[in-house]
Amino acid sequence: MIDSNMSKVKTGLIALTAIVVTIMILGVTSAFAQTVEEVEMCNEYSETTLSPQGITNAFLTTNKEAGIWVKINDPPDDVTFKFYYQDNGVEKEYTGGYSKVDIIPKEGANWGIAFTTIDIEGKTPSFNPGVWTAKIFIDGEVVKIKEFSIIDYASIVSSIASIQETVTEIVEEKNQVVDDYNNLVTDYGVLVQQYNDLEDTTVSEFQLMELNNDYDDLQDDYDDLKAAQESTRTMMYGAIVVALIAVIVAVYFGLMKK
Repeated sequence: MIDSNMSKVKTGLIALTAIVVTIMILGVTSAFAQTVEEVEMCNEYSETTLSPQGITNAFLTTNKEAGIWVKINDPPDDVTFKFYYQDNGVEKEYTGGYSKVDIIPKEGANWGIAFTTIDIEGKTPSFNPGVWTAKIFIDGEVVKIKEFSIIDYASIVSSIASIQETVTEIVEEKNQVVDDYNNLVTDYGVLVQQYNDLEDTTVSEFQLMELNNDYDDLQDDYDDLKAAQESTRTMMYGAIVVALIAVIVAVYFGLMKK
């Protein structure tokens, strides 16, 4: 009788152990299966390939929205997103203005995507440019964190206008220096000719000394202007580089906005 009871206890323990092991295996498999493989900020995704389109981590305050795309193995139904920004140095959650989460399995594959967008233009993000944070939750747990930037478009336009104004001023100064240089070259040539002519005539020592002094003064002015011209040339090169940067920035954000 005792042996029969012991046998039943052993059988019960074996069954219980099997159930616990099965639950553990299922839990591990589920956690492993729902792994987030990739996270991208983008404009949209392809409905055929499910791949992200227009990948970027920077959006303008004039962009309509920003999208976040997540690739997940065996995507669950419970995927949520939360967005945060800095308010006077304190992280604050953005509680509105983003769309529902699309969860789409990839046909014939063991993965899928989760995708949502956050409104920017005319909404809270457009008035709070800077670094934003997106947190991805699965079953209430944070599985990934992604940072992206929202850039003040007005400040960029203002900076480009300021650069263009500076370039215009430099060009005007350069033109003035060139005019002064050309005038000085002409005066210098006239004085040299006069000096050469005087060497062939009889003049007093005082007149010759006066002429030498004038010549030396003009030579100093000539050397100074040459140095100024070199400095202006350097400024011109700098202005060209700044202008190129401004063009690149404008083209980059123009393409991104499209």
